[in-house]
Amino acid sequence: MDSVYDRAISEVGQDGTFQIQFDIFYNIILAGLWSMTFNNIVLALTITPHMCKIPKKLSNESEHSWKLKYIPTVEDAAGNNKFSDCLVYSNRGNNITEECNIYDYDRTWFETTVPSDNDWVCENEIYVANIFAYSKIGETVGSLFFGWFGDVYGRKPTYVISLAMLIIGRFLSVLASSSFIIFAIGCVIAALPSWCVTQSASIVSLEISSPKRRANIAKLRLVATSFGLCLMPLLYWWLRSWKVFVVITTATQLPYLFWSWNFIESPQWLWVNGQFKKCVQVLKLIAKVNKTTLGATTENDILTSDLSTTNNAEVLGPLALFSGWRLAVNTILQLLLWIAVSVNYTVVLLSSAEKSLANPFLDFAWQSLAEIPGYFVASWLADRIGRRFTGVISTALTTLLWVVYAYRDIYNIGWLKNPWLGTALVIIIRFVITMSYYIINLFNMELYPTCLRQSGMSLGNVVSGGAGAVAPYILYLGRRFDARYPSVILIVTTLFGGVLTSYLLPETLNVKLPETLEDAQKFGRRDRSHYMTVNLKDETIESNIAVSLNRI
Repeated sequence: MDSVYDRAISEVGQDGTFQIQFDIFYNIILAGLWSMTFNNIVLALTITPHMCKIPKKLSNESEHSWKLKYIPTVEDAAGNNKFSDCLVYSNRGNNITEECNIYDYDRTWFETTVPSDNDWVCENEIYVANIFAYSKIGETVGSLFFGWFGDVYGRKPTYVISLAMLIIGRFLSVLASSSFIIFAIGCVIAALPSWCVTQSASIVSLEISSPKRRANIAKLRLVATSFGLCLMPLLYWWLRSWKVFVVITTATQLPYLFWSWNFIESPQWLWVNGQFKKCVQVLKLIAKVNKTTLGATTENDILTSDLSTTNNAEVLGPLALFSGWRLAVNTILQLLLWIAVSVNYTVVLLSSAEKSLANPFLDFAWQSLAEIPGYFVASWLADRIGRRFTGVISTALTTLLWVVYAYRDIYNIGWLKNPWLGTALVIIIRFVITMSYYIINLFNMELYPTCLRQSGMSLGNVVSGGAGAVAPYILYLGRRFDARYPSVILIVTTLFGGVLTSYLLPETLNVKLPETLEDAQKFGRRDRSHYMTVNLKDETIESNIAVSLNRI
């Protein structure tokens, strides 16, 4: 055993009933419910079709002819003629137009949304983009703060505070929805803890589980999160009112907040930080559920541990990620890939309901469901053709699909405008983007040494949040100026940030991974031969095979 803690967790059980119950309660049920609460604002801020309110048609005149008397026709962002969303004739004889005083919203699918309740359309449409951007900036700041907070003060307080902030923020937005400032503040409060609720639970699960279980914990959480995203629009479709929808999805978190006293602190964190009595208490709780015992000798060894020996790991700051040319290049390439993946994913997520030409709720659900096989396919490919080529394939496909989507937005071709084709395109885009997301997470875990892995993940989350803040403005450009702008931006971003970066990053499949900072500074260096350890069917074969890697 490496330490007395390793011996202790082995004695109380790492694959027992306690771990199974914890995963079901937190990494499956909580993750699914939390994803609805965290993302419910995406659907609530949907901008529905609208135009100026005009007198009710009384004669047998056609709807089109009646609208022509009151509503001017304009060229939309795609270059097509349509009735104006924002203008009405003030004097029909002189063709003088003015901004709408009262809007009429299409309530076919959405009975109410935040923009329709507050008229955040036309000139005020920027409010929606600003709220999404402020939320993403909040996620960025929260990733920095709560990543540090969780390591210093523990997983449990991070979990409780993050959960409370999410609930308070959402309820504040509902109660003060008529005020843009207070509504935005509520969204930022909810976004600040970012993914810390589910991440804290996953970290505890990782730290009480055996190595063979750890590989599936993150995948379990991601799949449950995607399943929650799939159920969320169906709930909105049933409830129809955004306030009722947000209140109900947020209320699902209240039992977890009230029950948070039962959420355990990670015994490994307690031991590392010298809280030995509490560590023993948690270990005994795990042993009781698993019907095992913590040995008296092991318990005594924990209680009498030397604090200096429990905290002897190498401590490095985020700047160490840029120490040495090769490590700095690997870090920068990963950050570029984070930007490409985050911008793509956020744009698709935010536009899921708005761009639908059919049922927006079913479209959103199908797109979310596509993430689940995306994770499994990416995992299968990454273990067979490698991380790099899986990343290249997924980002190249994303680029190609955005090209097709651009043609669909620009050219008025009948079969391209088919609603089913539009739904299929976005579902496939969501599928391949999910593959890219899985690959960048793998790179983060495998390219950084143990002493920098958490810092690397945190930096990736920060850059991801910052990149996501740009996404709502990309959609705003497409809606208000030119429909081609989003597709062009996404094609360029994906091509250079995704395809090229994935190709230039070192391959990590079956390669001995860096363990120290010195290893990481050399890993992937051009024209260097590395000895590698090949793992084949659970047998470790030590091979002196000099592998010349394609590197920068």
